[in-house]
Amino acid sequence: MSTNIFQTEHSESPMTIVRQTMSVSLNDDGDAIISFATNRGKGSGAQSMKVADFREYVETLEGFASNGIPEGLESDMSPAETVRHTIRQDDGVISFRVRNGKGSKPARVAADSFDEVVTLLRSTVDAVEGAADSLTVE
Repeated sequence: MSTNIFQTEHSESPMTIVRQTMSVSLNDDGDAIISFATNRGKGSGAQSMKVADFREYVETLEGFASNGIPEGLESDMSPAETVRHTIRQDDGVISFRVRNGKGSKPARVAADSFDEVVTLLRSTVDAVEGAADSLTVE
């Protein structure tokens, strides 16, 4: 294996990379999957989704390309809204975030403990709000 000294992550256009990497295949469940990359290098990877979702995905991107990207779209979300947008269950683990952005890490809870964790959090709401009130300088 060798490394090209002069190659940078920005040496190829996204158009070129998409053309080189786009493929359609079947996943293990027999679903048609589209996969492609828009850039290369550390922290990047292929975008993969069911072909059945691809049209709506492209239409959504077209909307942002035509109308612009609202500023602070994710940063304006409350923690509850962020949980609604990020909660997932995979292999018996429920994960979610309370904020997005650099450095944010998901909470991970075993699915069989989720109700118990939520009940515990519910039981602390009044105490947490009381503690915050005691910190507030009036």
